[in-house]
Amino acid sequence: MRTVDLFDNYLEGKLNAQELAAFELRASSDPVFQKAFEEHKTLVGILNASNERQVLKNKLKHIHSVEFGKEAKIISINKPEKLTKRIGKTFMVAASAAVIAVISTIALLSTGGYLLEKQDIKITDLGLEVAGLKSSQNAIVRKLNSKEDKPFAAANLEGSAFALNNSGYVITSWHMVNGADSIFIQNSTTERALTKIIFNDPALDIAVLKIENEEVSKAWQVPFTFNAKSAEVGEEVYTLGYPRQDVVYGEGSLSSLSGYSNDTAMYQVSIPVNPGNSGGPVLDSQGNIIGVIRGKLTTAEGTGFAVKSTQIIRSINSVEGETVKSELILNNTKSSLKKLKRSEQIKRINPYVFNVLVYKNN
Repeated sequence: MRTVDLFDNYLEGKLNAQELAAFELRASSDPVFQKAFEEHKTLVGILNASNERQVLKNKLKHIHSVEFGKEAKIISINKPEKLTKRIGKTFMVAASAAVIAVISTIALLSTGGYLLEKQDIKITDLGLEVAGLKSSQNAIVRKLNSKEDKPFAAANLEGSAFALNNSGYVITSWHMVNGADSIFIQNSTTERALTKIIFNDPALDIAVLKIENEEVSKAWQVPFTFNAKSAEVGEEVYTLGYPRQDVVYGEGSLSSLSGYSNDTAMYQVSIPVNPGNSGGPVLDSQGNIIGVIRGKLTTAEGTGFAVKSTQIIRSINSVEGETVKSELILNNTKSSLKKLKRSEQIKRINPYVFNVLVYKNN
């Protein structure tokens, strides 16, 4: 459906309850979409006013014909050119301006990825493609500071991940690591560690990695758990991730129980997320994991999407092979973050949120 048709259906009351709710949610969270709608509504109002004038004119002609005969002439007390200047030109200028405004805004929506089949909103993956020179320089500096012999090569892609349990398993986004030749994780307390892919679910866009060096995770005490219940709209949530070299905190609220294209496997969250946030955790105020950052709207800031924790639990529980399944058991100890203030929660969580470095030959 074209955007203009969606606007017309809304104005004419042709949307069903679900479509109406989706429209109003999008209008409230997307200023570009709202602007296009307001301009379209203005244009429709101008055109309707013109049609009403024409209908009235036809009615008056009909009445005149009935009362005075078809041959009788109507003599205007104003000159035609003055009437045109006073009404016609004003209308034409207003209509032209409205048409141009609507066309311009719809063109902007189109280039931003909004005019898609069935009104799908384009979603942007949030893997950070690393600028080679800058990344190489940063890697050299980090390596020199660590007093090691050789600098690391720049990764092709960077993102986020976090601990799944105390056994050295971490979870991230599948679009990040798909096709990777090697994958490393690191943070302020963990030196660069090589991992391998143990499990993936492309439909949910999640992947589970295992740290190959068991010494790295032998003292882990993961403080958070995965929430097995659905979160609520309006609930306060926050995330941690690596859109740059240091971990970045973001906070907001859960704005919808469905995500991109009404996908019920995802939440929509009102948190500013950027390239590098993919694979990072979304937590509730009690420090429970409610989701994994997946992406954001193409042209809208402050709107992100996260794969639901309930879907992740279901996916991992479906793993075949008892040995692998037993290794992937989620941390099910009671969260130790519940009564802590936010800054203390973050201190406990930070060691278990990682920067993912992905290397690809192609």
